[in-house]
Amino acid sequence: MGNDFLWVEDEETLRQMTAILRPDAPFAIDTEADSLHHYKESVSLVQLAQFGHHFLVDPLAGLQLSPLWDKLEGAIWILHGADFDLRMMRRIGAKEPKAVFDTMLGAQLLGFHAFGYAALVDHFYKVKLSKKNQKADWSIRPLNRSMLDYAVQDTRYLEGILHEMTQMLYFAGRLEWHEQACSRVLRTSRVTHEHEPGNEWRITGSNALNPKALAILKAIWEWREVEADRADLPVFKVMNNETILDLARWAADAPHLPPPAFGHWPHRMSHGRGEKLIEAVEGGRKAEPIPRLPAKPRAKHDPKADVRMEQLRKFRDEVAKKLELDASLIASKSTLLEIARDPENGPKRLIAEDRWCPWQNDVLQPVIKTL
Repeated sequence: MGNDFLWVEDEETLRQMTAILRPDAPFAIDTEADSLHHYKESVSLVQLAQFGHHFLVDPLAGLQLSPLWDKLEGAIWILHGADFDLRMMRRIGAKEPKAVFDTMLGAQLLGFHAFGYAALVDHFYKVKLSKKNQKADWSIRPLNRSMLDYAVQDTRYLEGILHEMTQMLYFAGRLEWHEQACSRVLRTSRVTHEHEPGNEWRITGSNALNPKALAILKAIWEWREVEADRADLPVFKVMNNETILDLARWAADAPHLPPPAFGHWPHRMSHGRGEKLIEAVEGGRKAEPIPRLPAKPRAKHDPKADVRMEQLRKFRDEVAKKLELDASLIASKSTLLEIARDPENGPKRLIAEDRWCPWQNDVLQPVIKTL
């Protein structure tokens, strides 16, 4: 097979692929989705590589992929930015890997300033990858040759990067740190973040709106969902969040002005869609105001916590400089704040809730003990 690839879309090509794959060795894996082009995101392509063999699996072909999932189950998956691909793989039925090796996390722990996949390929292989198809519609069929080549490149170098990084992490004394970070991302990728039923329309920034504007926002959001579904477009291509927030705020503040008087009214929108938007705004104006969600109670100001926070920050920054790491990789500002408020229980809670790794706690222990 050499540098070529096998396009997997039927039982025969699936059989050929599974006959070649070895479950006792790591698999390089990547996925492509179509969220930039369609209302409902779907996994449009799965790329796999192992020992120089390259496979492009078409999950849109209606093929029963159980034989592939059986091969991948319990193996090590090599991924770059693992969270997204793990979620995509589960969506199409993949079983759990034994572990993941996240090359992005590896690059961060090694102190790389640029840790994107293309940057790593350039660093280790002196190869410049094209970004031409980064935002392509991967649901189209057939994929053109340029897209196929791009897809193969996304897994071509991952096995080699794993071997290089493993040695570098080992000699830097950070291999266990990486294992902890990868285990954590595998666990957290299983957590789904969903809005409370009925509150999906409360987009980021909505709680700054007054109750009248919230009713209008809800009506516009519902209009956008219907239009995006009807046109099979991602919602941001119908109207982005910033614009619908601004429109809702303006419509509440200027109740007697017609919606098209809004300064950023989308005049290029089709007549039919524009009429429905006007109806949505006016419907929201007539609707009952919707109260804001209650704000989370703020912790009482603690001057002693401020002092501890400064001690933690100073120590973290000094250690990060010695380790040649980004300070936020050791602990973010919010993490430091939780520890400063509760030095005895904060670190244990952060680890138990999978918001921090034991290695990060170990690095900060010299100062935490003194708080």
